[in-house]
Amino acid sequence: MNLERLQGGTGRKRLWSIRVSQKIRVLLARQGSTSVLLRAGYHDDIYELADRTAFVAPLAGSPGLIEVRQVATESEEQPLANQPVRAQRVLDDSEPSIVEHWSSTELAEAGFDADAVKILRTATVDTLLDAWPDITEEHFNQVLELSEVSPREWRQRQLVEEDSDADERFRRAIVERGALAGLSSVLTPDEIRRLAEAPIEDWMIFLHPDQRALVDRRFNGPARVRGSAGTGKTVVALHRAAALAKRRAEAPPEIGAPILFTTFVRNLPPVLENLYARLPTSVPGAVEFINIDRLARRVCVEAGQTPYVDQRRVDSAFAKAYRKVVQRGSPLDRASLTRRYLRDEVTAVIKGRGIGSLEEYLEIRRTGRRVPFSTAMRQQAWMLREDWDQRLVDAGIVDFPDVVRMARDLAREDPMPRYRAAIVDESQDLTLVGLQLVLALIRGSQEQNQPDGLFIVGDGAQKVYPGGYTLGQAGIDIQGNSAVLRLNYRNPRSIIETAMACAGSEVVDDLGEEYARGDAEFETSRDGAKPLLVQAGNYGGQIEFVAQQIRTLAQSGSIAPGDIGVFASTNSRVKDALAILTNSGLSCQELTEFDGRPNQLIKLGTFHRSKGLEFKVVFLLDLSASSFPLRQLAGQSETEHKERQALQLSQLYVAMTRARDRLYVLYSDEPSDVLYGALDCFELPEASEGQLQD
Repeated sequence: MNLERLQGGTGRKRLWSIRVSQKIRVLLARQGSTSVLLRAGYHDDIYELADRTAFVAPLAGSPGLIEVRQVATESEEQPLANQPVRAQRVLDDSEPSIVEHWSSTELAEAGFDADAVKILRTATVDTLLDAWPDITEEHFNQVLELSEVSPREWRQRQLVEEDSDADERFRRAIVERGALAGLSSVLTPDEIRRLAEAPIEDWMIFLHPDQRALVDRRFNGPARVRGSAGTGKTVVALHRAAALAKRRAEAPPEIGAPILFTTFVRNLPPVLENLYARLPTSVPGAVEFINIDRLARRVCVEAGQTPYVDQRRVDSAFAKAYRKVVQRGSPLDRASLTRRYLRDEVTAVIKGRGIGSLEEYLEIRRTGRRVPFSTAMRQQAWMLREDWDQRLVDAGIVDFPDVVRMARDLAREDPMPRYRAAIVDESQDLTLVGLQLVLALIRGSQEQNQPDGLFIVGDGAQKVYPGGYTLGQAGIDIQGNSAVLRLNYRNPRSIIETAMACAGSEVVDDLGEEYARGDAEFETSRDGAKPLLVQAGNYGGQIEFVAQQIRTLAQSGSIAPGDIGVFASTNSRVKDALAILTNSGLSCQELTEFDGRPNQLIKLGTFHRSKGLEFKVVFLLDLSASSFPLRQLAGQSETEHKERQALQLSQLYVAMTRARDRLYVLYSDEPSDVLYGALDCFELPEASEGQLQD
């Protein structure tokens, strides 16, 4: 382990770094025998953070990093306002002054003039540099010093103070107030050693200081955080869950219900639960992680209703209803729509929106759908729904959307809420009824919003399922309670720009807000290698190339197998890749089996199943002209085909942005048309480059 002390003035001299690998560093605050983990990340990112911050442990408030920027010396007097490096944050109006425990008279005694005292009366840890833009380095260090001691202690230390006194004061601040700031537990020397040896997953979940305010903020109603891929939305949500759990532990018993953390994708909750358990501020047993379908079924079972879903028989019932209702020459038949599209119309629009009558269906705006439906088409789609439903009733079975609706209605009848609060991750993939179920679980039969009740996290640019809704349709008002995250911590500029070049022109509907994916505001803090575009022959040849590259990476010691993701566009392609890689002697695991705990298994899954996850290296299989996106089917309308392509591009964008360090895109004879517009973003092997230029 290489433990290095970083140089600086008051507060900055406490910052140390651990060299975990050639690229990775861990930032610590240390004084005496007390150490506390602050951040983990790439070398340049950690040192840049250390250069512009100091660690302060004020008596009034919570310990943490404070922005330093470049303070002026007495001879320079350069205004700090000319160095705008701090991201804008949402602040709590009740935050105390950084020297709240000092009176104006005592501040004057310490050497501050009347103007400085007036500033210090209101300046907080977060606003000090804005309130006093031309503060000198001497005054800055003095403010930090006074913030950590009482006036009595300051007078005594003017005479004499043992180092042990300052060390004990620092340790007491961390132990007593560190958890309030989301800091890890105090680390012993042995724990520091083990940290340096641990896999990356054990410590890459710590919150960026600029996002802390969103975690701690008290909202007067529903709140929403959105941002493009890699901006830390899920990390914010996990820390928010921990903060709410801590409040719950301190609350009276009558409002001590657990916190709900839900999402649509069924493989994510165990991953998120294990990440949450590694947070230093997590409260064991206080947060329940469950996907929306399992949650809905449990609500029904607890109410004495046991819905039975038999997917094979559900599919058969729809096929029979389709053949009966969609006759040749009928409005839906003339529209040249596939059976899949019409099934999605029923499940995602009619049932997903909770539409209870034909009259309502005829009036609604079909959010998220591009194919226009005439009155005659809607009437026939409603007939299809009714015939399908009757066949399900006759068979004694239901479909998943039916279970969610049943659970919503049952939860709305509960006199008391089942949960103190709810956090919804990847909210863009829930149906309207799914979100209404969550609302009912935190409201019960009451209609009013609860403070800090609902926290929604998502990104419409990563929507991978059909349908849609707006927050207004759900009766949710987030005015004054929303935030956008713009800094991408995961992807280097090369990868995010490639993903945008491939999929950025598509217009997305983000819970009622429409914009081109490429127009979403984002920043990234680092550069990286261009993604590699490789012609590797047929599908089997592509997988052999992947196996060879994985072995090369493993031999270099730079990448562990568990840090690698291999993704394909369909489940059948994933199964084929899994079989070939396993037969070649590599240990693999499907994403549906991954629970978030670090292991040495290569992860395989579909593009959309990779949502919410992160890998050092990602391989995308068969982005060939003949395979992706799916070709227009015979008799399929052009509008439906374009809608399907837009969904596939969204899935590709998700898969590309899972790559943290390196991205490989493979194809057979010709790359997909989607890739041609982004060739400048890729690194091309010499053979492929010549072929693509011909």
